[in-house]
Amino acid sequence: MADLYFSIDYISFSPFLTTRCSDVLLQAKTMVCCFAEGEHMKILLPKTLCTIDPSYGPLFFLAGPIRGGGDWQATAVEEIGKRLSKFYAVLPCRYEDTHPLMQMRLSGDEGYFARQLTWERHYLSLAAVLGCIIFWLPCESKEHPRIGGEPYAMDTRGELGEWRGALMHGPNLRVVVGAERDFPGLSQIERNFNLALEREFPIYESLAETVTAAVKKIG
Repeated sequence: MADLYFSIDYISFSPFLTTRCSDVLLQAKTMVCCFAEGEHMKILLPKTLCTIDPSYGPLFFLAGPIRGGGDWQATAVEEIGKRLSKFYAVLPCRYEDTHPLMQMRLSGDEGYFARQLTWERHYLSLAAVLGCIIFWLPCESKEHPRIGGEPYAMDTRGELGEWRGALMHGPNLRVVVGAERDFPGLSQIERNFNLALEREFPIYESLAETVTAAVKKIG
């Protein structure tokens, strides 16, 4: 299959791209993706490499707790669908085949990425310039808490720090953050963003508000 290239000329910095300049060429292998007629959302799940056509619609990466976080990603996709007619949504979730969003999953190359982490970083960097990264920080689910000894939302906290640093050097990167008020350590997260960016960085109190802010960033 041929390679697909597209140009991004409105960003000066991205932490995961090897070339940092105002005109960045991103390469992705061309895939054939099939959708039912009338579908307006295209769902990307691990670890599939799919073609992203910027002319179709914006690309959103839903970043936040997976284990113990509840299926907030499905609600976020629904909220985006209320505001946009066509879009891509990247969900780092391992859904069962019976999950409703599996019907909208894009097909593609399943062997391109060796690890899910590499897949996530690839699409995080794309979303920051082709749409928006949406961080949502819900409290741990009481009905379906995490299994295992790792602290809740451990990976998410690391990603927040990395993208906070990215925003220090690239203020035009598109990143929004929302959280439930009782999310552990939220006050420290707020202080870190405000101090690092030297301004009051908004952290939205509902998922709907967070999605609205993300959609506004793409104009």
